[in-house]
Amino acid sequence: MSSSRAASDDQLPVTSAGTASVFPGQVARVLLISALFFAVYLIQIRIDDSFGEYRVTEEILYIESGETFKKMTLGFENLIADLYWLRTVQYYGGKRLQVTNKDYALLEPLLRITTDLDPDFKIAYTYGSTFLSEPFPSGAGLPIKGIELVDRGIANHPDYWRFYLDKGFIYFWYLKDYHKAAEIFLEGSKIEGAPYWMVATASRTLTKGGEREVARELWRYLYETAGTDQQRENAAVHLRQLDALDQIDILRETVRRFAEDVGRAPQSWQDLVDAKYLRAQPVDPEGVPYALDPSNLEVSVSRESRLSGLQSIR
Repeated sequence: MSSSRAASDDQLPVTSAGTASVFPGQVARVLLISALFFAVYLIQIRIDDSFGEYRVTEEILYIESGETFKKMTLGFENLIADLYWLRTVQYYGGKRLQVTNKDYALLEPLLRITTDLDPDFKIAYTYGSTFLSEPFPSGAGLPIKGIELVDRGIANHPDYWRFYLDKGFIYFWYLKDYHKAAEIFLEGSKIEGAPYWMVATASRTLTKGGEREVARELWRYLYETAGTDQQRENAAVHLRQLDALDQIDILRETVRRFAEDVGRAPQSWQDLVDAKYLRAQPVDPEGVPYALDPSNLEVSVSRESRLSGLQSIR
């Protein structure tokens, strides 16, 4: 036995029988920590197994209260919060890829537990609110829950201007409440360190006909500040949707002029190409041809395009 190991043994408490012992409290703490990490390990295996088929079982959420869970973590709140955030992102991503029986029921509880465990986990508030607010089936379709999550972030970090941008964005894009969005942008612009363009954004939101450009500005900002490839691609799709709306405006006017000039509705895009109103069949930013309905001269994004379901911001 080395002298260093012997010296270490000499420092341990000794019982009346002359054997080393450990305080009961230390034993309890070691056992509890071991049990905690063993439970986390089992949960992670279960989630990973189900995620292989893009399914996350309801059984992963044994405890729905983050505050209750926090009492069990023995000072390891941040570590467990990181794990729950990873589970949340995997859950959300798996549900987005799931074709049938898509259900985001666990998304809000997972986010609540994550932020209860670590109230300073800012990215969970920002991107979690987007996950909740995105229209179904791309997200949970629960913008009010998204706002509630951001409000919790604001309560914990009232001087963090980014949360006001997140909240205003939900009101603007998902709830179409432009006046409320402008109020929130203005409120956030008063925080020290807030970017100057928040004031301009609020003003433009209240300007009739400016909603689409404001949306483009916000999505461009989210694209540039995205933390993951998935978040960046989500913002990029919305930017392409806005480009499609611009193109649809021009195409609708072109179709209308053809009908007035020729005296009948075009039956296909080829009619407009043959009559020199268009150079070629128009396609959206994804490369999919636009849909044309001769019965009402309506132009829209094809259901086969990833841009289908875009919102008609003017």
